[in-house]
This record gives sequence, structure tokens and C-alpha cells, in this order.
Amino acid sequence: MLAALADPTRRAIFERLAGSPSSVGELARELPVSRPAVSQHLKVLKSAGLVTDQAAGTRRVYSVDPAGIASIRDYFEQFWRQSLTRFAAAAAIQPTQEEMTTQVEATSVTTAIDVEAPVEHAFRVFTDGIGSWWNPSHHILEAELAEMVFEPRVGGHIIDRGTDGSECRWSRVLAYEAPHRVCFSWDISLRWQLESDPAKTSEIEVTFTPDGPARTRVVLTHRHLDRHGDGWESMRDAVREGWSLEAFAAAATA
Repeated sequence: MLAALADPTRRAIFERLAGSPSSVGELARELPVSRPAVSQHLKVLKSAGLVTDQAAGTRRVYSVDPAGIASIRDYFEQFWRQSLTRFAAAAAIQPTQEEMTTQVEATSVTTAIDVEAPVEHAFRVFTDGIGSWWNPSHHILEAELAEMVFEPRVGGHIIDRGTDGSECRWSRVLAYEAPHRVCFSWDISLRWQLESDPAKTSEIEVTFTPDGPARTRVVLTHRHLDRHGDGWESMRDAVREGWSLEAFAAAATA
């Protein structure tokens, strides 16, 4: 499955389908390859279980297969569990030396809160209702914030819209598993500007766990902050203060 994404053109096709279902012709217009080449790449992706297709009139429209995405996620989760287990075993047998020092810097920030609301409602307020609890001063638009939009799908965006009609797509939706989990990117640089390179962005995962019919445990983890490069610690310190979930909890219980 992962081997199918090794080719850069195939990876570009997959990323475009994550943003929007497309036909062969539409993909060929966006990429510097021929229609037959696009068809061949799609055949490989479909065989790997990463994309699916359906008829739309005389065309076939391709889209990302959610089951394939889930399999990739499960693979990496298992990989990291096994790797960390081996690391812990190796670390346990290392000799202790006074002259040896180890400095571990946390590259993630985690916060949690109990919300007096059913899990479906809590999830809906965090996503669809993001504008009801997000601090309006925490955005990078030049204009005053008019609304926030959380597109409810993998490949969607979180969008800030200004009162002057300007728009800022500062996050990509990486996982959307209502009502239990959502994950999105933090496409903001250390200079608090949009970051166009995904390799230099961190990500936020939020889980919603029911604690009875009318109570939900919400845990938010902002991870991979070191991807922001030299000086990433300033971003960690900023989001540590910024990720207060009290306003969200208040909006969810209102």
C-alpha cells in the first residue's frame, strides 16, 4: 500500500483526490502528465486500495478510499508502538554513567477537559461550531474576523473569513471520525504567517470519549512542534498558553 505512494506523481494525484474527487481529465489538466499516464497511476492506487471510483455519466470520478486511509493510519500506529517498545527495552539495559546526560524536550502539548454534554454534541461544537468558542483575536487575518468554517471531511480546511471578504485557509483536515476523533494541521510558521510546506507544520489531534450519556472527556494534543524548525520552542510555549478548552466547554454546555 505505502509503495504505491513512493512515486511523486502518484502521490500528487492522491493528494489532489484527498482535496476533491476528480476525473482523469481534471487530474491531467492540473498535472504535467498525459491522460494515459494519469489512468495508469490511478490503476496502481486503486489496486493498492487507496482510491475508489464511480460512474458519473460518461466519466469515472475517483476519490480517496477511507478504508485505505484507515489502514495506513493503523500501520503507522502499530509501527510506532513496536518501535517505542523496542526503544524502551534497549534503554533499560543501557549502563548508567554519571558523565552521560540526556536532555529530552517535549515536542507536543496536551490539554484535556470534561464537558457536560453528549459526545455527539461536543464533537459538533468543536468542529461545526468552532467560531462559537475560538478566541477571535487568535487569527492571522489582517481584517476583523467575520466567521470560521470547519469543513467536515478529510482534505477539507479550517477557514477564517474576514469582514472585508478576505479568506485564510490555515489548516488542513487530516482525519474526521465523528464523533470520536478529529485531526488537523497547524499551517502557521514561527513568524505567524501561513506555512506552505507541509513538512514544516505541526498537527492537532482531538479525541472525544463518552463518560456516560451526557458527559465527554476531550483530550487535545498539539504534536510535532519541532517540525517548525529552529526556534520551535517559541511555538510550543505559545500554543501551551493558547490551547485553553474552557471557552469550548462553556459553548458546548450552553
